[in-house]
Amino acid sequence: MKHLFCSLFLLISFTGFSQEPPKAVVEVNKMNVVYRGVNNPLTLSMPGTVSFEASALGLKKVDDYGNYVMNPGSGLTDDIELRGKLPNGEIVTAIKTLRIKDIGRPIGTINGLGCGKKCILLLTKDELKDGKIDIKFEDWLFDWKSASTDFKIIGYSIGFNEETPIQVNGNSFTKDILEKINSTQIGSEIKIFNIKIHFKGIQNYKLKAVEPIRIKITED
Repeated sequence: MKHLFCSLFLLISFTGFSQEPPKAVVEVNKMNVVYRGVNNPLTLSMPGTVSFEASALGLKKVDDYGNYVMNPGSGLTDDIELRGKLPNGEIVTAIKTLRIKDIGRPIGTINGLGCGKKCILLLTKDELKDGKIDIKFEDWLFDWKSASTDFKIIGYSIGFNEETPIQVNGNSFTKDILEKINSTQIGSEIKIFNIKIHFKGIQNYKLKAVEPIRIKITED
């Protein structure tokens, strides 16, 4: 993926070791959002405690350094409860509510360019010769691979004007497709759609169909 997305970090700190019970202060870096269907990476900590435990629906501990993943289920929010032990033995708790979002509709791209149904890409024949089909998500907040998720394009359909679409395997243009592009008139439209994706790491989640790529061939 060409876009980099940031991980969620939850930092828990405490104030006032006085006669009053310590008050939890929760700070969240970037948006407090997790996505349904993938393992969202989280880092949790409770400074001032000698130990802590975290629990939530879909939360799984990765290591002893505060790294977790969360794969939320149904609903609009997910609460993380942290229970920490202070040096004096006192137990303190903090709850952070995260919003759950569905993965947005992927947008088809060619050489990184794509805007779905919003526009038509103006490309020359030369710009299409080394075209690679891919997808992007406009509002994704962290790197796919940091969520143990990856994907590849395994096929697509391509249509020239009103002609019968051609189905293609892989993510690039075949020799026959390139010959077809070379023989197409300037001003003609090409539509790349039905983009098929093989995902690794998407769990029990049906991804929305990929928005197509619309291209108009222009002069060099």
